[in-house]
Amino acid sequence: MKINRREKKCIRYLTNEMSQADRAVFEIELALDHDLKNLYENYSLIWKHYPIPEQIDDPHYEAKQNLTKDSSFIKDSKQKWSKKYVAISAFALVILTISFFVYHSQDINYTNQIVTEKGERRSLYLPDSTLVVLNSLSEIHYPNAFKKTRDVFVNGEVFFDVTHNEEKPFIVHTTNLDVQVLGTAFNVNTSTSNKIVSLERGKVNVLFKDSNNQLTLSPNEQLIYNNATNDITKKNFNAIEVLGWKDEMLILDKTPFIEAIKKLNQFYGVTFRLKDKTLESKKITGAFKGLDIKGVISSLEFIANITIVPIHKNEYLIIGNDAN
Repeated sequence: MKINRREKKCIRYLTNEMSQADRAVFEIELALDHDLKNLYENYSLIWKHYPIPEQIDDPHYEAKQNLTKDSSFIKDSKQKWSKKYVAISAFALVILTISFFVYHSQDINYTNQIVTEKGERRSLYLPDSTLVVLNSLSEIHYPNAFKKTRDVFVNGEVFFDVTHNEEKPFIVHTTNLDVQVLGTAFNVNTSTSNKIVSLERGKVNVLFKDSNNQLTLSPNEQLIYNNATNDITKKNFNAIEVLGWKDEMLILDKTPFIEAIKKLNQFYGVTFRLKDKTLESKKITGAFKGLDIKGVISSLEFIANITIVPIHKNEYLIIGNDAN
């Protein structure tokens, strides 16, 4: 099986065969190319579980692998390749076989990619008329036409109002979990340290890839998955506060300032910074809709008793008036 250029790059990166400059370029490509990132993650996963090249030096290694000793291919390979590259080629063959099975068994071809900029929100309709709303710094991948299932991949925060179709389940794929529905409205947020699924109406099943466990959500229930610990929390949520962004409205309800500025930065595409650490735990409540950045600053200064001063383009410093 022939290995293409992208696959060779993944192997060279994993086996430290790249120069420092090439590694830097490859890492930039990983950040920009979703398909390359998926390919690399598959290679990396198998590499962690596949025998390292040094194991070839084990005198019992060949016997353990039940290699066919009279194979002319193996004999020629031993003469032309170093032991390390025999291991690498075998590793690549396993990867390609598994990747072929995974991708072709799911029959997913993400031919479309939509990405939003900082401070941008965007609505679109999928081929089945499902409404999708992307928050800022988010992305969705989907095919030109759905087949047996309606599969999409998302990163960031995305709201779905899914067209009902019992014959074609709608599946939202993320790095750690999948969400499967028939017809419903829900929000998926992977932009924080946790992955959050919030159900507005209908019913969804959330599948956790590491454990293959499933959890069902009912309306007004929210699932929070901790990426670091794999802990799962299910609770009720305030739909207006969590989903208001899709209607161009930002709701803060007794939100600590350190969390509030993250939401403000994402929503308005600017950068607010706190001058005083004492402000981090200060809680803020307010609703922001239809305001430009000047209106937002004026409202924040009034609500929180603070002063906001510009320091660079689209960058502002928040100063507590109590500290003056």
